[in-house]
Amino acid sequence: MIIPYCIAVSLGHVPAGFPYISDTGAEPPESCVFGQLLNITAALAFATIYVRYKQVQEYNDNTPKIRRLNSTSLVMGALAALGMSLVANFQETNVIIVHIIGAAMCFGLGLVYGFVQTAISYKMQPHHSSLLICRIRAIAASLGMIFLISTFLFTGIAGNIHQKENPEKSMFDWSPEDEGFGFHIAATSSEWCLALAFLAFFFTFIREFQKLAIVAEVKRLHHYTPIPGDNVSSLLT
Repeated sequence: MIIPYCIAVSLGHVPAGFPYISDTGAEPPESCVFGQLLNITAALAFATIYVRYKQVQEYNDNTPKIRRLNSTSLVMGALAALGMSLVANFQETNVIIVHIIGAAMCFGLGLVYGFVQTAISYKMQPHHSSLLICRIRAIAASLGMIFLISTFLFTGIAGNIHQKENPEKSMFDWSPEDEGFGFHIAATSSEWCLALAFLAFFFTFIREFQKLAIVAEVKRLHHYTPIPGDNVSSLLT
């Protein structure tokens, strides 16, 4: 987010003071960097979500309730990562409907993932999760919910005022002297705080992941049957 923001501000595409995150990736060339970095982030997020899923599965092999919650969190997390990818590939200035759907999946389902994982952490405490980590996750998820609500609330208020007072302007075009600009800044700053709450939540996995060893295993499903005259069979013998 920082690199596209710096590019967008330096080129004068967005103001320096709290633009929407998506605004920093709406125009080329920053849109290219924004999309590439966000796709990488989505892939890393899904990898983190899957490793966490396998970790909880390993620790709770005989606990059906936790296993059900864990499977639910995997689905929610995977859809949230997909939503992040949609935000990256469908800019708000090109296909805004898909962009909004992706943002709703990313933030909305991402919060569901956070609350489910928080519940799992409390159930695994104290053997596999400390009480402090459980509380930090609960706080991060709760703050994320507050910031999500404030983002949508202030965006709606600012948009209505902007449309009435400046009908000739685009919904993306804001100036400090515009009516409702304070609500606009409240919405954009809430969105940035929401993103930081997500980062803080994922950072809480670091200590627990240090207790894991990830092993990639390759198995042959069947033996190779040589075919007469096949050059490959001679190389394998």
